[in-house]
Amino acid sequence: MNEITMTPPESDRAAQRRHQVLDAAAICFRNHGFHGASMAQISKTAGMSPGHIYHYFDSKEAIIAAIVDRDLEEMMEWTEIFYSSDDILQTMVDGVTCGVDANTNPECAALMLEIMAESARNPQVAATVQKSNQICQQRLTDLLIKEMAQRGAVSSVDVQVKTDLISAMFDGLLMKSIHNPTLDKDALTVLMRKVMLFVLTL
Repeated sequence: MNEITMTPPESDRAAQRRHQVLDAAAICFRNHGFHGASMAQISKTAGMSPGHIYHYFDSKEAIIAAIVDRDLEEMMEWTEIFYSSDDILQTMVDGVTCGVDANTNPECAALMLEIMAESARNPQVAATVQKSNQICQQRLTDLLIKEMAQRGAVSSVDVQVKTDLISAMFDGLLMKSIHNPTLDKDALTVLMRKVMLFVLTL
């Protein structure tokens, strides 16, 4: 009997191709920097022609925007775990482990720092990063408000300040993981869990 191969719908194929391009671009940006990575290099790494790349993305800025959007979507899905928890406080403290792992991943750190560096000199990339950051910040702020309501607590510190501090802690890990690739993640995680509990219950 002949084996039947199912052909994925066009929308699925397009999504697969887009992810293929984004994964290839991430490698090139990490290895060569935004300006050093050419569309030709990205297409070669992706295993497709430059024409195929331009079919999905008209510039490297558009590729970065898609990478940032993909990361934002993953973050929104991940934080849904917190939103649906019956004990948001404990779930957030427990989630520190995943946060440390994600922000000390060498490949993730190198890519994010490259995007941040480009956002400092490229207004188009800056707008993309700032928009994503605003959404992330609002998501975290809403979560903290829900967490306090769940406990019937009143904070002595403005929620926005807490949001900024928590974001700064995890964003800082990106830089630290590059400066010190041998940092003790286990010890760091233990301490950050204590800091997170302290900040959330202020």
